[in-house]
Amino acid sequence: MIFLPQPSYLPLGYCQTSVIKSHHFSAILSASPTVFSWQSEDFIQLLKQAAQTTGLTVVGELVVTFQPQGVSAVVLLAESHIALHFWPEAAKVTIDIHICDYQQENLPKAQMLTQILTQAISNSDKNNFWYYLSIHD
Repeated sequence: MIFLPQPSYLPLGYCQTSVIKSHHFSAILSASPTVFSWQSEDFIQLLKQAAQTTGLTVVGELVVTFQPQGVSAVVLLAESHIALHFWPEAAKVTIDIHICDYQQENLPKAQMLTQILTQAISNSDKNNFWYYLSIHD
């Protein structure tokens, strides 16, 4: 068994004494024409700003640009993560949002993330592209 040190942003013993519910959203979105002009930093900035707008806690980030094309961006959250992958050859962006109910009910924040990211990437107000899974009591 491997034991990792408890991150400083978690109260001591939090994971051992609390039941955490998990909300997982996943989508494949059509990329609007403006997405094709974005640099790798634009993708990470989008994820960070969306997380901060919804009140989630960013604790880390990573972005990778692939050759000849493509970008992957991940924002680590105290509540879990948001991952994005841009496939320019298919004009698609895949997004994975995983949010735990860390100290509070975070489902509304996860739902707001889906709206913000759909609008920014697909320039659409339709939010029917997302699949939802959950872990609950």
